[in-house]
Amino acid sequence: LFTMLADALNSITQLILQYPIWAGAIVFLVAMIESLAIIGFIVPGVAIMFAIGALISNGTLDLLSTVIWAAAGASIGDGLSFALGWHYKDKVYQLAWLKRHQDLLDNGHVFFEKYGVLSILIGRFVGPIRAVIPLIAGILRMPIKQYIPINIIASALWAPAYLLPGLLFEKALRFFPTTSLINSL
Repeated sequence: LFTMLADALNSITQLILQYPIWAGAIVFLVAMIESLAIIGFIVPGVAIMFAIGALISNGTLDLLSTVIWAAAGASIGDGLSFALGWHYKDKVYQLAWLKRHQDLLDNGHVFFEKYGVLSILIGRFVGPIRAVIPLIAGILRMPIKQYIPINIIASALWAPAYLLPGLLFEKALRFFPTTSLINSL
């Protein structure tokens, strides 16, 4: 598992380094895929965002544009999950993967019922339910005019919060002359 994660991080880092003109689109896609219901459980989004943060630190990527691309990707990914829940409603529960992981939906429902609109904001930062809260919001028919603003705010806060650790870690490694997170991948 660790080797697969390291390979994925290396591949994404190499893509960005080889095709810097596509870096924004790559960051957008990573954040979007990491945010999608079901798929978000499989994609190691936290680790990938950490590595992207390191690329900001070493000057490969621009901080502001990377944060904007990541926030946009997260917002669109969550929006797609919300739309799936809205459109398919109870049919979502028939998906084989979700049947095997019913506890994720149950926990998401409890969380959404407890926090309502704020669950979109809070859930964005809670690993196990991050990828399911927008889906549940759609299933439960959260009004779109409530969903969109809180989704945008949550994504705008999430992007720098998930990029900053990699940025700071890479900066800290510079105190050690021959060490770099990017060079070690």
